Amino acid sequence: MAENNNLTEELKNGSGRAVLVSVSTTDEYEKCMRSLDELKGLLETAGGEEVARIIQNRATPDKATYIGSGKVKEIADFVEADGDISLVVFDNELTPSQIANLEDEIKNVRVIDRTMLILDIFALHAVTGEGKLQVEIACLRYTAPRLTGRGKDLSRLGGGIGTRGPGESKLESDRRHIKRRIAALSEELADIERTRAVKRASRKRSGIKSAAIIGYTNAGKSTLLNTLTDAGILAEDKLFATLDPTTRRLTLPSGTEMLLTDTVGFIDRLPTHLVKAFKSTLEELKYADYIILITDASEELTERERKRAVTKTLVAELGAGDKPMIEVFNKCDMALRDTPFPKDSIEISAINGEGTDVLLERLDELVASGKKKLKLLIPHSEAGVVAEIYRLATVLECEYVESGALITAECDSRASGTFEKYITE
Repeated sequence: MAENNNLTEELKNGSGRAVLVSVSTTDEYEKCMRSLDELKGLLETAGGEEVARIIQNRATPDKATYIGSGKVKEIADFVEADGDISLVVFDNELTPSQIANLEDEIKNVRVIDRTMLILDIFALHAVTGEGKLQVEIACLRYTAPRLTGRGKDLSRLGGGIGTRGPGESKLESDRRHIKRRIAALSEELADIERTRAVKRASRKRSGIKSAAIIGYTNAGKSTLLNTLTDAGILAEDKLFATLDPTTRRLTLPSGTEMLLTDTVGFIDRLPTHLVKAFKSTLEELKYADYIILITDASEELTERERKRAVTKTLVAELGAGDKPMIEVFNKCDMALRDTPFPKDSIEISAINGEGTDVLLERLDELVASGKKKLKLLIPHSEAGVVAEIYRLATVLECEYVESGALITAECDSRASGTFEKYITE
């Protein structure tokens, strides 16, 4: 992982006083303000503080500076007059030339964009080796095209590459260094992915079902996992408080066991670099049997539905849109009265456990609905299949008769297919 994260250090040291900047196109002012509210939350999660926000009304962003020369001068004058602002954060992804042009005009500050801020938060919160590898790959992919040869730090997100300096030959060397580093990290990540695939195959063979908890960042996924399984993982009122996925075993009311996985939170305009880097982690959604979509019910209805829609869209894009899904609305103890909820959704408070019994019952029903009671006759010559049935199904009765082992078992769709030829009346 990067050892010299200058942005992180600035924010940790309390010098991350920032101006937030956005462009509002026609009739999108309210949407722009909501997005800046989210950007403020991201900044605070990273340890920074919003000093002011500036919105430029334009039909389209300016190619050179995103906001236009007049607004750039206004920001520069404001920063100079304040004297203690160190960051200007844009609520969109800037091009390398836009960052260079802005920093030429706004003196003595670091200009970053939404993607860079999210990357920094992920760098702060990555705990496992896999998480750190994924974050560093994303940071390097983002950094590579942003080497401009100017006299400031080479990488705003560190990475041990060095500093910008003596010209194009140094830049080409830096680019080659980044390319080699990404290749090395990707190979390490591939090894972890192979191990993950082996574990996933083992889980499938065992027949145990799995559910992935998904939702917008800060919806309460980690709190829910802690409440249901005593997982003991970090659960804070911050965006992206949990980055590395955690899987725990859960015993349902019927006594059936299943696996429950907490996943990284979603966010609108999740940076492409992060989606690519976290592909192996996000793919866990594709392999889960069920999805628990959790939404923060305490938010204003329009914002709640926006985040719910973002989550559903990302689930579909990750190839998991056809999974059986339970919709859960969390923080219902703080929701406004008469707040409408979709039909068949479950209202809970993960922090105090209210409503989680209904969720467990619904999971039990889902698991049971996929099972059929079958009578199987296993010939003596294939006695080894009996052990396989005990492993993949729930054996209710086993009787040895003249022609073999007569077994009554509850089988899911996989086991039903595996033992189809042994089904008897």
